[in-house]
Amino acid sequence: MNIEQKFKRNKICGFTLLELLIVLAVMGLMMGLVGFSLLGGGGAELGAAQRELLGMVQQARTRAALTGSETRLIVNNNEDDEEKYHRYMEVIVLDTCATNGEKKWLVVGEGKYLTDGVYFVPSDEGKSETPAEWRSDAYSIWSEEDDKFSLADSFKGERKLNGDNDFRFLAFDRTGNVIFPDSQGEGVQKAPRLVIGVGSPNPGQEEKPIRFDNPNSISGILLRRYGGFAVLELDDFE
Repeated sequence: MNIEQKFKRNKICGFTLLELLIVLAVMGLMMGLVGFSLLGGGGAELGAAQRELLGMVQQARTRAALTGSETRLIVNNNEDDEEKYHRYMEVIVLDTCATNGEKKWLVVGEGKYLTDGVYFVPSDEGKSETPAEWRSDAYSIWSEEDDKFSLADSFKGERKLNGDNDFRFLAFDRTGNVIFPDSQGEGVQKAPRLVIGVGSPNPGQEEKPIRFDNPNSISGILLRRYGGFAVLELDDFE
């Protein structure tokens, strides 16, 4: 066997070994994902929901900067709407009439739902049922803690104030900076934080319409005041 033949043979053997390693790595990854799913970790669902949420947050921030108007990412807060409650989100931008000062909100694009089985964790601990091992800071913080932001149904791409639909919201000012909630006398403003978790409806519990059974199935986003955000994983919660 000459040198050229040996080189070709070694190259083929090396390539075959590389292929084998790739296959083993892929199989290991797939087995890990299957195992995580069987354990109820909800990793795939959480990952998909987090990407959807990031996209909506970026859309709201960009629209605020482009239009020079306050923009909000709103999340359905109607407890009697099992399908939408703390799952449906939408981007809206403030529009003020130049003649009479009337304010309305223009809907930007299409609203979206979080991935099936994933919910925003309410800011109020009393609004969801959680296990004893639940992280103490695994709750959402909105731009305004008062949950009395209501809008009418969307009509021709507009929502008027004081309707029958309640929302929580993340707000961005005219420069695209996130709006922090009022400190409420505590001295330090808490950064807005959107926490999501694998959950389910909680039938028969009007005070706690959502339940979260797995304290390890959570993630989220922490907003920075002057732009940017931090992706929150399980280890980021206390």
